[in-house]
Amino acid sequence: MTEPTRNKGWTVTFAGMGINLALGVLYAWSVVRAGITAEVEAGAWTWAEASLNDPYAVAVLVFAFVMIPAGRMLDKWGPRLTSSLGGLLVGVGFVVASLSSSLAVWILGFGVLAGAGIGLSYAAATPAAVKWFPPSKTGLIAGLVVAGFGLASAYIAPLASFLLTDVGISRTMLYLGIAFLVVVVLLSQALKNPPAGYTPPAAKAIPGRAPVT
Repeated sequence: MTEPTRNKGWTVTFAGMGINLALGVLYAWSVVRAGITAEVEAGAWTWAEASLNDPYAVAVLVFAFVMIPAGRMLDKWGPRLTSSLGGLLVGVGFVVASLSSSLAVWILGFGVLAGAGIGLSYAAATPAAVKWFPPSKTGLIAGLVVAGFGLASAYIAPLASFLLTDVGISRTMLYLGIAFLVVVVLLSQALKNPPAGYTPPAAKAIPGRAPVT
């Protein structure tokens, strides 16, 4: 096993983790909702109070359901193209939402487009990474990739809050959309399945410990 091939697994792993750090933008909804609420209370937007969480609810549902066809797309297109499409949809969805104060447009942009994009990229990141490692490490690798999604809350909510205060709700969505489109699409180029016939390097045995089966 050559060094470049061995290192490719870690490149894919950290690229997947970075993608999930961006996809955790869902954690920013509570902050975005506060910005929408302020617009509604000021009379600039006409959303009903009961509808304030509708774009987020749709995004979560679409995210979950898109994970199903995403598996087929991975088999047909591979992780790079699948995740790139996801990043494009997330970015376009945020930009679409930034251009309007309409609830229907927000449901389309944040809910449908961004939700679908998150599902595609999330589904592509972990499988691509774990294929480069032996079974004894797949749990660790999957955990690292998925951890990015959870860790996103540490920066996305404060970032969105800062932007809302500085530039308002519309430009916040625009800036986040452009940023996440660029980040996810660029990192997606590092997602790659191992070549045909690839066998992961065996994990080094630790003296006195039984191998994991």
